[in-house]
Amino acid sequence: MRLSHASEIAITKIEADIKRRLFLGGMLGAAFAFSTKPLSAQMKTLSDTIVSSDGISRTTLERYENSAGEEFRLVLTSYPAGVGLPAHHHPSVAHNYILEGVAESQYAGEEPRRFAAGESYQDKAEVPHMIFRNPDASSPLKYLIAYTVKKGQPFLIIP
Repeated sequence: MRLSHASEIAITKIEADIKRRLFLGGMLGAAFAFSTKPLSAQMKTLSDTIVSSDGISRTTLERYENSAGEEFRLVLTSYPAGVGLPAHHHPSVAHNYILEGVAESQYAGEEPRRFAAGESYQDKAEVPHMIFRNPDASSPLKYLIAYTVKKGQPFLIIP
């Protein structure tokens, strides 16, 4: 039996939604899976938001410290239209999920890539991140980022 075009589109959207839900659930689950503490004792729900001079907003949604001195963070980040970062790097790998808008990213030696709402990508550790920006001149970019760093260490390092 052949599916109609509308059915094929609906199936594609359902598959994308399932992948998104699994990805987000996995990010939170990974933070708590290997702890001996109950989940309620591990999670620290925060409302701490930092806004940079160019309007980039970072809200730490969850923070978890493990016994090895590492800190898992789940951060909601928002970039105004057309705003980007200077060249930088990250001390560890991060997982990103675009909620709204488009992100443009380029690592040293690679071509620029664009990621739209519903897509995810991985930040690289210790590799120059030459471009990260919201290329859209009229719409904001919002994404979730999950990463682990040594307690107190910044994730974004600008030389």
